[in-house]
Amino acid sequence: MDMELKDKKNEVPRKSSRHDFSFKSLFSVVKNSYNGLKYFFKYERSSLVYLTAAAFSVGAGVILQMDMMEWIVIFFVLFSMLASELLNTAIEAVCDLVSPEYNPYVKIAKDTASAATGVLSILWSFVILVIYVPKVIEVIEKMF
Repeated sequence: MDMELKDKKNEVPRKSSRHDFSFKSLFSVVKNSYNGLKYFFKYERSSLVYLTAAAFSVGAGVILQMDMMEWIVIFFVLFSMLASELLNTAIEAVCDLVSPEYNPYVKIAKDTASAATGVLSILWSFVILVIYVPKVIEVIEKMF
């Protein structure tokens, strides 16, 4: 077998090169991301938990007059949680496609993806304790 042909046999076909940039391709990327977000917020029950946490965070941040660094931390954690939830949703969808019946390896994949979101929830709890609780205590002390 020809060596050049053998090398091409193992290549992964690509629709386009990384160097092929156009506004049409950029729009396509943005559209795909939007569709993923739309699916997540429409069909995933964890999106309601996320939206509640985000609304609480932003509302409390405004009321408690967070400073710039606190806002940066809050939004970093919120967007990290969102990214983790989206990846978890993607992993679950692929697992369900590949193995609709019970499979212990699929269970591991789904459980560990969920654990990633759980770890970020622990981080969020820490942010609440460190940033929000002292400000709430300060407000309460000023009232009495």
